[in-house]
Amino acid sequence: MRIHLLTHVMTLAALVGSGLTSVNVHAAEPLRLASVFTDNAVLQRGQAVPVWGKGEPGQAVVVAFAGQEKSATVDKDGRWMTRLDALAASAKGQTLTANSGREAVAIGNVLIGEVWVCSGQSNMAFGLGGSVNGKATIEAAGDDQLRLFNARAQATDEPQESIGGSWAVDSSRSAASFSAVGYYFGKALRKKLGVPVGLIKSAVGGTVAEAWTAREELEKNPTLKPLLDQQQQRLDAYPKSLAGYKEREAQLLKNYEAAVQTAKASGGRAPRKPQPPAHPSANKNRPIGLYNGSIVPLQPYAIKGAIWYQGESNSSRGEQYRTLFPAMISSWRRAWGQGDFPFLFVQITPHRNMTPEVRESQRVTTETTQNTAMAVTTDIGHPTDIHPKQKQPIGERLALAARALAYEEDVECSGPTYDSMSVDGNRVIINFKHLGGGLVAKGGQLKGFVVYGKGKEAAGSAKIVGDTIVVSSVEISDPVGVRFGWANVPDVNLYNKAGLPASPFKTDGVYEPESGFESLLTGHDVTGWHYKDGPAFDGMKSASDGRYTGRDGRIVVNPGKGLAQLWTTREFAKDFHLKLEFRAGVNADSGIFIRKPQLQCRDYFVAGPYKELKNYRPQDWNEIEVIVKGGVATCTCNGEPLDFPKALPATGPIGLEADRGQMEYRRIRIRELN
Repeated sequence: MRIHLLTHVMTLAALVGSGLTSVNVHAAEPLRLASVFTDNAVLQRGQAVPVWGKGEPGQAVVVAFAGQEKSATVDKDGRWMTRLDALAASAKGQTLTANSGREAVAIGNVLIGEVWVCSGQSNMAFGLGGSVNGKATIEAAGDDQLRLFNARAQATDEPQESIGGSWAVDSSRSAASFSAVGYYFGKALRKKLGVPVGLIKSAVGGTVAEAWTAREELEKNPTLKPLLDQQQQRLDAYPKSLAGYKEREAQLLKNYEAAVQTAKASGGRAPRKPQPPAHPSANKNRPIGLYNGSIVPLQPYAIKGAIWYQGESNSSRGEQYRTLFPAMISSWRRAWGQGDFPFLFVQITPHRNMTPEVRESQRVTTETTQNTAMAVTTDIGHPTDIHPKQKQPIGERLALAARALAYEEDVECSGPTYDSMSVDGNRVIINFKHLGGGLVAKGGQLKGFVVYGKGKEAAGSAKIVGDTIVVSSVEISDPVGVRFGWANVPDVNLYNKAGLPASPFKTDGVYEPESGFESLLTGHDVTGWHYKDGPAFDGMKSASDGRYTGRDGRIVVNPGKGLAQLWTTREFAKDFHLKLEFRAGVNADSGIFIRKPQLQCRDYFVAGPYKELKNYRPQDWNEIEVIVKGGVATCTCNGEPLDFPKALPATGPIGLEADRGQMEYRRIRIRELN
């Protein structure tokens, strides 16, 4: 029970003993906790816990919980915040209080455990009652250590400080309307972790990812800024559109009335009554709206991570989603201030309107965005039902990902994922990660593989050979790649022995080092590289501080561990020809060092020093080519020239760098020219 205004005064002891949660004594602004703090809440264990709210400017506020007392002062805008030190898990219901000396606010039955945000569109909002086994699950509900916050999500033009909803103890009533995917996820974590779990659901059906993304993330990104520009164009055009409707309204209504009479006479269906055009600012899918109204009010509530089920409404823009989705994740992480917290998501299920391109963008996100994982659902769903009812395996697969990624458990959390390929005659040999004990063709012969060559493709015959799959077609004598499950409704049966299905994928072409070039990468460690004035990392999978890791044929840079340049142990005094490929995560700002001077390889060349490039591919592999003759370097990106006027020293190493976003470098090779 929460009471914000009382006409009589109670002491804090009386307040807590009575169960009342707020007292106000003639305050201009009553002391309040943020809306996400209610009775029955779960606070995140093992990390600092922000506690914040509103009050009268200048007030001193003391927050007390679990033996801690932390102070804050209300600022001139009426806001206050403090942080509790890291807490140990506890299933004992406790009271959290905020006290200014003349006012007090309290919430009771608060537990300490694991907190996850559950967000996305209708498949995350989909209620437990509509799922397979949902009725029995609802009847069995009643876990006191599972807590559910069903947020009243909304889209707003400005960032909001509060959101409707409250924490509820798991029960048949609270579970019935909660997210089925979220609920099954939480139950699986409860069973494995044995600590309280709190789930915050903030999801809205039929919504696009840009609606869940912060404005600044869209504004600064040349690929995404048009989404804001298009919304502004709709706003600018609305007065004219409304005026046009008003001019035609009388005739439209007259036609409508006539059509209604005709329908009545014939027994047909009456037409829809004409309506004025809706204002663009009322559209739930307007950019940033759901972020402002449904995510901002939750920040910075301490969480372990987030689970996400969305992509259907962006399916027709699959290539853009490769940038948009990581940008959305980045905007949440930046605002929450907890670093790269685990972000787990569901790959959209087979459906006649869901494109393979959006699934590929989701798969690639796990490679370009740190601390992410994906639950594959090729074995779930229906070609004509966008809302698959089998929510339990989806929630449980997300829980597997959480156990591996967030809780560092040695458990297989994914089906086979594409790693690399090679060509042997007319055969394509595919290597996988997440073997899970071995590859399996469930139910018979492998299905879903297509071999493609130059201008031609054909169904492939595939077989498991050890930990690889060999694919060929009698129609393709010179293959260059393979697609797997590349359809709106993939018909596939590749699994691992852990029982998890493989994600659809498209290979990225054959790589054969050119004659005379030598590789500067081993593909599996950072041999041949070091930090300035430091020892070589020969035989080491990662640099000494973990910022650079050699794996899967490339070097992956995690900028969250700080900025540093990685250098070859060799120096190159002769003229040389250097080739490499890079893939920049959203917001990555990085470069290649050529005998020390830097050639920038940013996330977006159009946002950096190379504004005229047309061939740059955001969040995809791009090739850099450098020819050094004397002190001059001639550089290109995907064949387009890069202006690089810096004079080079007579000798020096090759260096790599990344900042603000993940970078990957691969196929780094060099040929000395004299």
